[in-house]
Amino acid sequence: HALLSQHLGCRGGTLRASRTSSFESSDEVANVNELTTNESDSIRKRVAVLVCPAQFCVPEDYEMLFDNLSLLQKEVNVDIASSSQTVPLGRTDWIKVARQLPTRAFLQAELNVKETLDWYFQAIEDGLAQIFEAEGPDVDICLVGHSIGGWVARAYLGGMSLSSSAVHQLAIKRCTSLVTLGTPHLSPDDALVDQTRGLLRAIEETPSCSPKFLEERGISITCVCSEGIAGRLELDPEKLIAIGSYLPLTGQFQGVNGDGIVPSSLAFLDQPAERVLVDKCAETGEAVRHIHVLPTPWNLLNPKEA
Repeated sequence: HALLSQHLGCRGGTLRASRTSSFESSDEVANVNELTTNESDSIRKRVAVLVCPAQFCVPEDYEMLFDNLSLLQKEVNVDIASSSQTVPLGRTDWIKVARQLPTRAFLQAELNVKETLDWYFQAIEDGLAQIFEAEGPDVDICLVGHSIGGWVARAYLGGMSLSSSAVHQLAIKRCTSLVTLGTPHLSPDDALVDQTRGLLRAIEETPSCSPKFLEERGISITCVCSEGIAGRLELDPEKLIAIGSYLPLTGQFQGVNGDGIVPSSLAFLDQPAERVLVDKCAETGEAVRHIHVLPTPWNLLNPKEA
């Protein structure tokens, strides 16, 4: 949360955390101090945060994130708009992806981004519309994408929703930053299976979704991932789950570290995107994991039980 608060529309200085979540070099610390000092002398920025959730996650799962951001905004030169929210999706909305399962495009891993993710893109616009209605058209926007939400947000900012709405045009103008948390940005050729069935590859190959293009439009990107969970053959359910995720994504699991779902080697974009690599929580000492919500048939029907 502290790392995230430092990237809500701020620019300059490479903020890369070490395995203990502290800054690695004196140059980086100097950059952070200079950035903080310069901003403290200026008018506080007002930023609305829109979280693009991970698969099967819903707004209730991110309430603690917003609570912590509200507390941390006192430490940085940013006012978090009260209309900040998570994209309004229900757990059962994710079943809409199943419409693509029997298609030839799915079998050939050539799914169309617009057709497959239109429901998610529309939910992003619904959230943005609520923010602009509450804050006005001059509020800065920070998109925070968790897991799949990171590359869906990147596709939206890159124009792959094909939206021509006033909300989309204003969002592109007012978005200053995209922060991705545990997002698999790469679809390597040596993966055992293309789990996104061509979606991620299409986003990778679209120039308007590249960090360079988005940076030129005034949208900075920060990629955050953990390497706290190693894929090892041990009688530990967490390690075994990590193997089950790392192996199909990378073709191997020995020596692969990540957040238990996404290998850290796939979670970062090329420069000018910034990279933040974490291992353990500085407060609890526990490994930083991909997710703390396990969707079940019960909370799919009743999100309050998540």
